[in-house]
Amino acid sequence: MSFKEIIGQETAIKILQNSLKERRRGISYLFYGPGGVGKSFTAKEFAKSLNCQQDALDSCGQCIPCLKSDKLEYPDLHWLDLKEDSQSIGIEHIRQMQSAVNFKPFEGKVKVFVINNAQALSEEAANCLLKVTEEPPADSVVILITTQLRAVLPTISSRCQKIKFSNLRRMQVEGILSRDYALDLQESSYLARYCDGKISAARALSGGDFLTRRKGILDTFSHGEGFEEFFKDKAQGKESLSILVSYFRDLMFVKAGMPAEYLINQDRFQEVIAASRLYTHSELLSLLAKLSKSFEYIDQNINLRLLTDNIWTAALRIWKK
Repeated sequence: MSFKEIIGQETAIKILQNSLKERRRGISYLFYGPGGVGKSFTAKEFAKSLNCQQDALDSCGQCIPCLKSDKLEYPDLHWLDLKEDSQSIGIEHIRQMQSAVNFKPFEGKVKVFVINNAQALSEEAANCLLKVTEEPPADSVVILITTQLRAVLPTISSRCQKIKFSNLRRMQVEGILSRDYALDLQESSYLARYCDGKISAARALSGGDFLTRRKGILDTFSHGEGFEEFFKDKAQGKESLSILVSYFRDLMFVKAGMPAEYLINQDRFQEVIAASRLYTHSELLSLLAKLSKSFEYIDQNINLRLLTDNIWTAALRIWKK
């Protein structure tokens, strides 16, 4: 892997390669933007390039520093992230980072410190990080990664060079899915639209049974049947809700006269047009509001059978009126 593998983030890559060219050290970066668009992957590739034995504007992917960094096993790459059972990054982790910053590189030329999910830093941890981000040692680079720029302490954000990451264009996601996952045009187009340019989410959904489940949900709804089998647990319930939100969103778009190119479910275009005629604007708004509120109900452990009965009975009653 290398910078060449990163799609759709040309501006960010150009900034980082200029930094490599100028051998900038003792600097803190803040990568920000939507989830799933390549921030963490880019941080790893940049870290590899900083210590790659080829000493170029990209990593070779073959030398020992590159191979170890790929596995997060390189001693001069310190990767900090949320633990699975934790809601925040605590001060103890930042103190360990502060201690490591003061040592010389163990094997490489540069010590690289990456903090993923920087928005989850506790207040104490964020305040403890201030000094490190303001003046990293000349042999160190600090990279903070976040999906929520405003959630990062302003005094930290102001000390970093901010690099923005954006959603990929639909055609870029389609191309990656078609090339790497052998999806047909219809499937890759749907996932690119459904995931709104978030390539990691599209990749994850392409590798499982998501497309089959989506077809089952929409086919069931089009025949006016029940949905219980698609709401057996929280994860499945949220996925089913997301699919239905995208469907009713398309109905609303058609109702508002939006062009077909803005629809997510383009492969069911004729069906969407026909279904949109069964609802008024106010009925669609009401159903979308109920669907959106249902995500909260699932988190609150509301009975899933009761939840689906309430929503789908309302939807089907309108359909059959």
